Amino acid sequence: MKTIMYCLALVALAVFTSAAFAQEPTLTSVEAKFDTTTDNKDQQTKLDVYVKTNDGHEVAKSEGNEGRWNKNSTHTLTLQVEGSPRKGEVANGSVTLTLHPQRRNKWKFNYKVTLKFSDDTFITKEYDGCYLTDHDPARTDSLAEEKRQ
Repeated sequence: MKTIMYCLALVALAVFTSAAFAQEPTLTSVEAKFDTTTDNKDQQTKLDVYVKTNDGHEVAKSEGNEGRWNKNSTHTLTLQVEGSPRKGEVANGSVTLTLHPQRRNKWKFNYKVTLKFSDDTFITKEYDGCYLTDHDPARTDSLAEEKRQ
């Protein structure tokens, strides 16, 4: 009987510590920090920010962000996380920015996106030299790590 109990304990230990039952961390928060450079964002111009998985599924967003963002100013947005996306789904995803100008507008900026996960790990990506205009109002940037040769 002792041998059977010992064997059952070993099997249980193996099953519950296996990688198959390990839970992948999930996305808990997203923050996007924008540093306006030489051209401001106009008062009525709205900005939408989306984080998507590698297959294009939306997992976090902040829409309709308006207000004048002056030259050399910083603005931080907290995105609303949708569902419980896993880190593996998001790590190779993207960030999409869409500008909705009410008139002619050219906004130049740098930005940084920080994704926090349930295991207290982070993915942070920075994008420099960006711009959006009334003629070119959207951009999509990859969250994937750049490949080095």
